[in-house]
Amino acid sequence: MKRPTRIFLIMVLIDFFLLLTALFIMQGFKRDTLEISPLYYDLFKLFVAMWVISSFTMKKYNGIVQENLLGGIILLAKSNLMMTFLIAFAIVGLNLISVSRIQTLGSCALFFQLELAGFSVYYIWAHKGKREKKTVDSDKASAFKDISFQVLIVDGFLLVAAFFVMNYIKRGSFVIPPRYDQVLMTLLAMWLPISLITLKFIRPNFRDFYNSFVPYVKTVAIMASVLAVTLFAFRLFYFSRLQIFGTLLVFLIFEGAVFRMYFLFKKYGRKGEDVEFIEQMREAMGREEMEQSLEGAEEDGTVKDPVAEKLKYTLDFLSPELYGFASEHIDFHSIDRADTSVFKTDNMLNFQSLARGSLRLFINMHKVNDVRRLNRYFLEVHGKMKQGGYIIGQAHTISTHRQYFVNKYSGYFGELLYGFDFLWRRIFPKLPFFKNIYFSLTQGRNRMVSKAEVLGRLYFCGFSMIAEKEIQNRMFFIAKKTKMPSLKENPTYGPVVSLDRSGFNNDSIKVYKFRTMHPYSEYLQGYVYEKNRLQEGGKFQNDFRVSTWGRFMRENWLDELPMLYNWLRGDMKLFGVRPLSKQYLSLYSDELREIRTTVKPGLVPPFYADLPKNLSEIMDSEMRYIRSYLKDPFKTQSIYLWRSFINIVIKGSRSN
Repeated sequence: MKRPTRIFLIMVLIDFFLLLTALFIMQGFKRDTLEISPLYYDLFKLFVAMWVISSFTMKKYNGIVQENLLGGIILLAKSNLMMTFLIAFAIVGLNLISVSRIQTLGSCALFFQLELAGFSVYYIWAHKGKREKKTVDSDKASAFKDISFQVLIVDGFLLVAAFFVMNYIKRGSFVIPPRYDQVLMTLLAMWLPISLITLKFIRPNFRDFYNSFVPYVKTVAIMASVLAVTLFAFRLFYFSRLQIFGTLLVFLIFEGAVFRMYFLFKKYGRKGEDVEFIEQMREAMGREEMEQSLEGAEEDGTVKDPVAEKLKYTLDFLSPELYGFASEHIDFHSIDRADTSVFKTDNMLNFQSLARGSLRLFINMHKVNDVRRLNRYFLEVHGKMKQGGYIIGQAHTISTHRQYFVNKYSGYFGELLYGFDFLWRRIFPKLPFFKNIYFSLTQGRNRMVSKAEVLGRLYFCGFSMIAEKEIQNRMFFIAKKTKMPSLKENPTYGPVVSLDRSGFNNDSIKVYKFRTMHPYSEYLQGYVYEKNRLQEGGKFQNDFRVSTWGRFMRENWLDELPMLYNWLRGDMKLFGVRPLSKQYLSLYSDELREIRTTVKPGLVPPFYADLPKNLSEIMDSEMRYIRSYLKDPFKTQSIYLWRSFINIVIKGSRSN
């Protein structure tokens, strides 16, 4: 027999002898006899079985030979804890109420002390004359620096949710009975330290699903073992074991589902981000194409085979109204069939083989809601088209989607369903963390988009809108390639938006407001003006860019609260002309634009003092205010502030 095998067998036999010694010592201490009753004979067998499982699972005897003094003590402690947990779990599960706690737990403690004594003797003998170098486990010491607190918080919520779900399964109600709040607090008190010990929330451990999930399984197993020991030690058998241990099982299932989603969006959700910013635009287009100019005459082109007849047949088959709508804005007789492509796809690979600059007309009958990266899609189409080429597409917008729900469902049930659907398809794809979950699960298909966002993205990617119309509960749009994609300003996102406005001395200032418009709305200002003009009060008529929540905020002045920061910075004063965009300012007369640069813009504009009804009256109002202010600032401010107070507070004037 080889020496390592002989040492291994000797260790097993000695350890078994120490276990029997501990059992008989506690039997004599508790019962004053070494005679074993049938009940405790079963307990002895349980001890031996759990000793075998824990010793070989923890690889105790191989580890003792390899570990240093501290490592060996820790290994023995882990093995004995595992044995204690397994014994207590078995006793609680088998409902062995009559088993002595002192004898059971005392045997475990005595066995551990005997093992420590035996290991100390072995260590002194094996390392006689050797000096051990002190080592520090720097990896574990620094591991806690990499804790993901987001995962920790989510995991805590999952444990609470699992407890209430199990309570509902057990009792048919989420209302917990008396004293079970203590059980929940005990679970939370155990969960945090055990999770930290098992390195459950350490970021470097998040490599792949199966290996990374091991600490989660360990945590639940240790919690179950500690609870079993606690229930046995304190005789808490009146608590429902189904609810306690069932909570841990449901908790592990919840964790598995969430962890699986995490790896899905880690694998798919962040792969190939959409083009949202100027630097990404430059990278996506390439430096050479970025410098191109679209100025010059559009291709005259002799049309050999007009697409009109073929296209009429195709579009009538897909949507009878579409051809009539499109032919009102595009002369299909001037476009050759060879310069036309018609698709019904959400996959860009299906048309990437087309030559760049080869198309005069691109039609895609698949809704853009299913396109994972919408800007990349529009940029790809932009690159395939000749100057002045047309794109025809469709989208399922927020308004058409709501109409679909109104037609299909009715009453409160329909409103409830629409609320959940709106949260999932519209809100989740916009939130930093949840959008990765959404895109990883859906690959971006069937998300809800606003009309303003679709049209704004087209402008951002180098198109100009020709027309749009709702047909069969879909918004169809026609856009024309007229320019290079935007390389001047990034689209605004988030609840607070930063807007470029004209300030004192014609300096550009950043004005901060709460978002009231859909994303990409800033690219549509010229289009909305041309289409809708201005209504009474100087605002755009029927401005579809403003969201429902945005209208509420505007009516109650909530959207302008962040502008207080501009006031504190000194960019604006309390009362003064409204800070305007270049697009809106271009509608003013040259004289007014010039004199506006001599004063700071203000939070409250002269509009609320005079209440003008059209653009001409707004310009007259601002001109009177500025001239008066330049002559007597204090008197002018006092008069205009008082008149604005009367109109806003007493008469209830509001922004649209």
